[in-house]
Amino acid sequence: MLLKAFLYGLPAVIVFAIFSYSYSLGIINHAASYVKLLYNFSGLVLAAWMTLAIYLSVRLIVSGAFRDKVLAKLTFIRERDEREVVLTGKAARTTFLTSLAILIFFFCLSCFQISIYRVSPQEAIDGKTGIVSLGFGFNLLENSPKDKTDHTIRKQDIFSYKGLPVSNATIILVLIISQIISYNYSMWRLTK
Repeated sequence: MLLKAFLYGLPAVIVFAIFSYSYSLGIINHAASYVKLLYNFSGLVLAAWMTLAIYLSVRLIVSGAFRDKVLAKLTFIRERDEREVVLTGKAARTTFLTSLAILIFFFCLSCFQISIYRVSPQEAIDGKTGIVSLGFGFNLLENSPKDKTDHTIRKQDIFSYKGLPVSNATIILVLIISQIISYNYSMWRLTK
């Protein structure tokens, strides 16, 4: 029941979110009292939907039966006979290894730092003004103190890479989608 309310409420939540965003930007007229009432109601709907999303996420983690029922439908898992159970196991193994490879790739991209820059002839090292700087940055917390490197050198930046330019939410979404695609592709290959 709650899962259906979550899924069927998603279009309404999207409409209310667009309305609230438009209202907060001033695109929608603030003067009408019913608009203010609708704005307040949209906040209530969004809060209820977020609470339901957190509840269902926790329930997916805690309840094995609920997890099997919901995620099996989401990922199109079908185990009608022993052969499909074996194929599901093989596809799950392939998906796990693929996801682990993607995670290792993302970890490397988020930790490695590369800078290519030029310095003035006065600050050149052995007469060379082009410098390549390689680094490794790893912080356990998102707001960890930044490196306190001495930046007194005047440099002309050619290329700098200091970690993944995408958000954590984007990475998690990519991982979810890649797991579903990897599993279904593996099952498709195994059943051919």
